[in-house]
Amino acid sequence: MINALQHIGQGVRDVDTTYEFYKRNFGYKVKLNDLTVASKELEAVLGSVETMRMMMAANVKGGGIIELIEHKSKPITRLPEVNLYDHCGILEIGYEVFDIEKVVSDFRSRGIAMLTPILEIDLGGGRRWRTAFLKDPDGLPLQLTEDLKPGAAAAAKAIVHGSSHVSIGVTDLERSISFYQSTLEFDRLVCEFEGIIPETDPSSGDFPTRKMALLERSSDATGPLAGLLSRGAVKLIEVPAEARHLYEGRLWGDVGCMEFCLDVSDLLATVAVMKEKGVDIYLPPMEMSMGTGSKGFLAYIRDPDGTTVEFVEVQSIFWLSAPRFMRLALPLLRLYDRLTSG
Repeated sequence: MINALQHIGQGVRDVDTTYEFYKRNFGYKVKLNDLTVASKELEAVLGSVETMRMMMAANVKGGGIIELIEHKSKPITRLPEVNLYDHCGILEIGYEVFDIEKVVSDFRSRGIAMLTPILEIDLGGGRRWRTAFLKDPDGLPLQLTEDLKPGAAAAAKAIVHGSSHVSIGVTDLERSISFYQSTLEFDRLVCEFEGIIPETDPSSGDFPTRKMALLERSSDATGPLAGLLSRGAVKLIEVPAEARHLYEGRLWGDVGCMEFCLDVSDLLATVAVMKEKGVDIYLPPMEMSMGTGSKGFLAYIRDPDGTTVEFVEVQSIFWLSAPRFMRLALPLLRLYDRLTSG
């Protein structure tokens, strides 16, 4: 029933500024919707009816979707400026790239500062990640990863392929591994590590010892949007037991990554399975219109540390059912993407 990693939900200070950054540098050229509304549907999440600008855009190479939220009726609170990696919640977003040296060089030529040099991580079994970090306009850390697998052919062209994983601060690594494997079907434990993780404080160089685990879905993306999405992975980083959540005292949609979304084919059946596993349904199934003919059937749960996970069964995109969108619209959008690539 769970098909893939569908979208990343980010609260931003200014949708236009942040979208331009992701459009230019990460390939999210196709705007799926852009709506400003006082959202009655999200009152249960926010605690009140708030006016927000909500925009979604796709990387049609197969790199998934981003959702940008800008509060309009309340002051926006920013990410913590220090000790980000001492919090629970989504700490960074990972993007798969091909030919990381060229991608990093291109970013630097556009004036984007890199937080780290290109690092190499041994994932075991001959598999390696080559990786580098930067921040988006709102200060959210982003991890570029080139996934080098034994026997894989070298990349023919340097590109940012799209979102591939989220990194999540958790207070009990083993408990969280169990939850994400058994409940959310990130079934493959790629590696587990204890030691210095440089990205946890790239600015000061004060690198604490951390425990980390990388989990991924072993099956390729499935479902009607499979060609648009990645299978998905989570990088779990253990934080101090007394750690606060990034959204404690802040609202959904404040600056940061407030959720990640899993694409599902049968939302009601997925929710029923969650209940059987003892998972509390934070937001029960409901239909939501995002404008421009885009509708979804969605529900929210939380992980053991309170991080929000969304399930969405897509009902329509541009007034087309998901299968018809993939068959009729996506080939044209990919042609547009190629014609507008530098």
